[in-house]
Amino acid sequence: MVRVVIAGFMLLILFACGQSSKNNPAKKDSIQSGTVEFVFQEEFHNFGKLKAGEVVAYTFVFKNTGTGTLLVTDVDPGCGCIEVNIAEKQIEPGDQGQIEIVYNSAGEVGKNVKPVTITFNGGREKVNLVIQAEVENEMIKLYS
Repeated sequence: MVRVVIAGFMLLILFACGQSSKNNPAKKDSIQSGTVEFVFQEEFHNFGKLKAGEVVAYTFVFKNTGTGTLLVTDVDPGCGCIEVNIAEKQIEPGDQGQIEIVYNSAGEVGKNVKPVTITFNGGREKVNLVIQAEVENEMIKLYS
């Protein structure tokens, strides 16, 4: 009889603990509430003419226009010549975010168009930020 009472008591405790953590509204993540929307000031930047080996950077600015928290969840620079720097990966409603694209033109020649794919947690989930440069390579000029 004592074993049955103890077993019943243990089940009651386990069930109560599991229910309190699942249904506690205070534990809801604010990131999951509201709509996620954002707008970039621009999604394309032309660096113009560069000499091979120049390293240049441009910062794309965007605003969280939704009512939920915007998260940068993934970045695909597309090639080894690009580095992506993001100061804040979590942007609250009404706030601005910045994504810096650093392009190293070493080994490049001619017209280069490079997309960088940024993935967010909702709304328009993926954005391609595109940079372009016309790269002059002296070594290729010498041997052409």
